[in-house]
Amino acid sequence: MGLIKKLIVGFFLLIVIGIVAVFGMQYYYLSTYDKVPVEVKTETVSGDVFYLSHVLDPGKYYINASSEGTVEKITILDQDGNVLTESETNSMIYGSNKPFQVRVDYKSPLNVDSYKVSVGIYVLEKK
Repeated sequence: MGLIKKLIVGFFLLIVIGIVAVFGMQYYYLSTYDKVPVEVKTETVSGDVFYLSHVLDPGKYYINASSEGTVEKITILDQDGNVLTESETNSMIYGSNKPFQVRVDYKSPLNVDSYKVSVGIYVLEKK
C-alpha cells in the first residue's frame, strides 16, 4: 500500500510542477520581452463570430482575446489551414519558425443583440 500512495503523491506533484512551469514561463516572457503590436482590433458584432488574422511571420507572439460574451478558443493554423494547436484560454504565447495564422472563436452572450469583441496579437522582442 505504501508504493501506491507514493505513486499517487508523485503523480499529483508532477501535475503541480507542470502548472507552475507553464505560469512561470508566461511570467518570464511577459516580463523580459517587449510586446510590439501587430494586430489590435475591437469590433461590435452580433451572433457567434470568429476572427482570422493574416499570415504572421515566424517568431514569438503573445495573443490576447476578450469579449463581452465568451472566448471559446484560440487556434493556431498553418498556411494550409491545418490546426497546429488550440487553447481554451483568453491568452497564450506561441512561437514558431514557420508562418502561421491565428483564429479566435467567440460565442455571443444570451439575450443580447450586439456585443464587443477584441483581439491583440503582439510580437515579443527581447528588451
